Amino acid sequence: MNEQQRDELRAKAGDFKMYSLVLFSLGVFFYLGTIIPGALEVAKKPFALLAVAGCLAAALYCSRRAARYVCQLEEENPFEP
Repeated sequence: MNEQQRDELRAKAGDFKMYSLVLFSLGVFFYLGTIIPGALEVAKKPFALLAVAGCLAAALYCSRRAARYVCQLEEENPFEP
């Protein structure tokens, strides 16, 4: 694996970590909207909770994807700092 490919993997890992953080924050924001009394109609709460679950699932997916790229980098060069 050459340096350009390692740089691309590092960039992808960083991007997916950032996506994960943003999606997790969005899910928490939606969840807060469901637990604050009077902020959301009762009929809309299931949709908001589905949005929370979707955001958290997407955040978990992005986090695992970032970890996979980091593992690929470590397998190629285990002694690189």
